[in-house]
Amino acid sequence: MTVASGEPGASRATHDGPRGSYRADIDGLRAVAVVAVVLFHYGLAGCPGGFVGVDVFFVISGYLITAIARADLARGRFTLGRFYERRLRRIVPAFAAMLLACGAASFFVFLPEDMRLLGRSVGSAALFGSNILFDRVAGDYFDADNLTLQPLLHTWSLAVEAQFYLLYPLLLLALKGRPGAMAGAIAGIAAASFASSAWGTAHAPAATFYLLPSRAWELLAGSTLALALPARDRVGAEGPLDIDPRWAVLLVAAGLAAIAAPVFGYGAATPFPGVAALPPCLGAVLVILGGSRPNRLSACLGAQPLAWLGRISYSLYLWHWPLLVMVRYGRGTDLPLATRLLLLATTVLLSAASHALIERPFIAGRVLPSRRWLLAGAGAATAIALALGVTLDLTGRGLLPLAQLPADVLTLAEGHYDRIEGECPVPPAPDAAAPYPCRFGAEDAAPSVVLWGNSYARMWVPGLDREARQHDAAGLALIFSKCPPLVGLAIPALPGCGRFNDAALAFVAAHPEIRKVVLGADWFGYGDAVQELGTTLAGLQAVGVDVVVLLAPPQADYSVPRTLAIAALRHEPPPPSPREAAAREAQRSSTDIIAALRDRFGFGLIDPATAMCDGVRCPVVRDGHPLFYDAGHVTVFAARHLDGLFAGVFGP
Repeated sequence: MTVASGEPGASRATHDGPRGSYRADIDGLRAVAVVAVVLFHYGLAGCPGGFVGVDVFFVISGYLITAIARADLARGRFTLGRFYERRLRRIVPAFAAMLLACGAASFFVFLPEDMRLLGRSVGSAALFGSNILFDRVAGDYFDADNLTLQPLLHTWSLAVEAQFYLLYPLLLLALKGRPGAMAGAIAGIAAASFASSAWGTAHAPAATFYLLPSRAWELLAGSTLALALPARDRVGAEGPLDIDPRWAVLLVAAGLAAIAAPVFGYGAATPFPGVAALPPCLGAVLVILGGSRPNRLSACLGAQPLAWLGRISYSLYLWHWPLLVMVRYGRGTDLPLATRLLLLATTVLLSAASHALIERPFIAGRVLPSRRWLLAGAGAATAIALALGVTLDLTGRGLLPLAQLPADVLTLAEGHYDRIEGECPVPPAPDAAAPYPCRFGAEDAAPSVVLWGNSYARMWVPGLDREARQHDAAGLALIFSKCPPLVGLAIPALPGCGRFNDAALAFVAAHPEIRKVVLGADWFGYGDAVQELGTTLAGLQAVGVDVVVLLAPPQADYSVPRTLAIAALRHEPPPPSPREAAAREAQRSSTDIIAALRDRFGFGLIDPATAMCDGVRCPVVRDGHPLFYDAGHVTVFAARHLDGLFAGVFGP
């Protein structure tokens, strides 16, 4: 979301140019962008690609900031102090208000697991580094699914722009008076950034989405337009672009079409940003370019309703996502239409108030008029936000008694943390030192069993550990998250998986003291690729070890700890447990393949559903404890209390 000179929410004086330089059509373009984003998040009007509105704002920001800075440089008025003061006045006040309101509200809404992540989010957002945090969390196997429940997730784009603003004026000052070098440098950086974005979308999607290096080209697309236009055609200048109005209308129409196509045509499966970000970005460039010459279509964009919406769009972007998250927290994403419409109306009213009461007074200098007091205020707001973030984190960890939950609710909520973590690489030898969970069972016993798979294997270590100790036996876990034990299967997003599986098979073959191998994974997630299990089985059969295939447990369609805890907290009935027939049918494609392979290879089979289901339903809680720490991975409690599941693994 843009926060540039002329960012959403600014007044008619936004563009900082001389009297008469205001372009209402740019506010109208901002309105188009923010409406796309809001409708996308609220699930309204069929805008599955509405997220591209953020990219439109990036272009607007780059254009305005460059045009205004270049005009100031030409007049000898450009200084870093003045530049950053403008950014502070436009960005920080409403942002700080939203940040503090979210933190305060979370004490009454969030469970510990989400409060901890929110605490980290508040601290990183206060330093405009939330995009870096969310990139890391998106790569975290356990927390990635919680991102959509974070009310500050949308601040990633503000962080991208703030980081851009920190560096960009230094480039402008370094190349002051050398327009050719400035244009060349900007074009070169933009090209490198676009190449990074195009490559990274396939190879590092989270980092490419969230981080500045792969997003800078979008802002620089607007910068390039500002540098390419003659001086009199930029914001803050006198005359319009000298082109035929008919061509201007066509440029604007083409630009709006290029924005509309991805808004309605893109979706969750679209690799983004990369090449897919070109249409909305080029569309924004065309709309701004065409609007440099007065024309009827630009006049429609600049009509009062759209222009007003564009002026409050910064606040609208700031508040729309936190309100949505707070309302749907624990209720699921499918809010009733009437609720979403009421929430949307509330968001617009709150945004209008935020714009009038917070943004405009600071932008006009009526509040904290001196630079010294402005810096002091920004510093104080940052310090308060950092302290709030630490408080939320400590409260979520149970170290501060600020949000006490009833004991039964707390037990359910803490199921999210009832899990084991860590990778287990292939050791050099069975007797090599390895910590739990990579080695389990009796400490003085030689490992005779190998558990091989991904997190759907690792989650069963507590149960295998218990069974092994009852037989004075031990085992080793060979675990690579997201990597099923399918020898020969290539996973482009996980290049080390193939090497790991080859090494695991070689390890078993090289150590005859390993007598049994248990293979575990979320088989249902790999479609026909489960056929590759035959290669693994053939390799193990050649070695002469016994094999047991561990099926995935029945899956819930919701986060079990959070959903049950919120229901208990509100004294509402929990959602029904999965039906056994439906749970089995959901995994039918993989279990049918495994059954056919069993006829061929004759391996043993462990089906958790036999211990977790009663013939009709598959309960997700037992004795007040969740059996899953998300929607599909079992808790340590479950692994240890499903009696008899691993009988025979360590026996004769």
